[in-house]
Amino acid sequence: MSDKYAVPNKLPGKTVSVLAHRKRRILQDKATIEQKKNEKTKRIAKQRSHHKFRRAESFVMAHIKAERTGRRIKQMMLRKNILELNPEEKGTEKLLLVMRHAGKKIFDETTNKIFKTLNMPKRHNAIFLKNNAESRVLLKVIEPFVVYGYPTLTIIRELLFKKGFARVNGKKTAIQSNTMIEEQLGEKGIVCLEDIIHEIYTVGPNFEAIKHFLCSFLLSNPRDGWQKKVSVSFKRGGEYGCRDHNINELIARCL
Repeated sequence: MSDKYAVPNKLPGKTVSVLAHRKRRILQDKATIEQKKNEKTKRIAKQRSHHKFRRAESFVMAHIKAERTGRRIKQMMLRKNILELNPEEKGTEKLLLVMRHAGKKIFDETTNKIFKTLNMPKRHNAIFLKNNAESRVLLKVIEPFVVYGYPTLTIIRELLFKKGFARVNGKKTAIQSNTMIEEQLGEKGIVCLEDIIHEIYTVGPNFEAIKHFLCSFLLSNPRDGWQKKVSVSFKRGGEYGCRDHNINELIARCL
């Protein structure tokens, strides 16, 4: 109990009802809280009613950004080597970890449709993808808005244990037991969380079924913030794009 409701050590000089005093203090506290709520409501209403000055360019900025993104996508699709891997991307890695780190509002319809298809509607959503030609094309289109690379087994395990949610009967549900996994994926021979981790890491035959079972991971801002420019590619000293195995250090700071 709070000290302000405690009974004083010294007896008063006249008869005092302790319960009456306590009731009065409680009513005063309620009145104070109610007054603060009313003041906050009035303040928010005043802020919404106040129209700030906006430049004329701000009304057409959405269309300008959409046009820029559209031109970038068209130029990229015209390249003949779009499906070829860069020398630093060649290897035996079959799995990609993709995180949407930018683009709170995206005005290009093509980019929005790709994010919807990949189940990444919000910033800081992360998913696993097969490292194949189709995924590389999609990542080239949305590259300015994502970071991706090759996850380690440790990062996969931490993502599932700390941020793992499953889709059960159309609802997002925390993975609480292996019984839930066995009920949903038991017919495919997957009965526990370690089976899911192994299937993801090896990109096994049930990889797509597991992707459908799992919800996209919702990560936090990285600790210590973004250290470089978000609008510059990783190869040029920025943040976005392919980070190879450096993605693990970034994801560890987002958990």
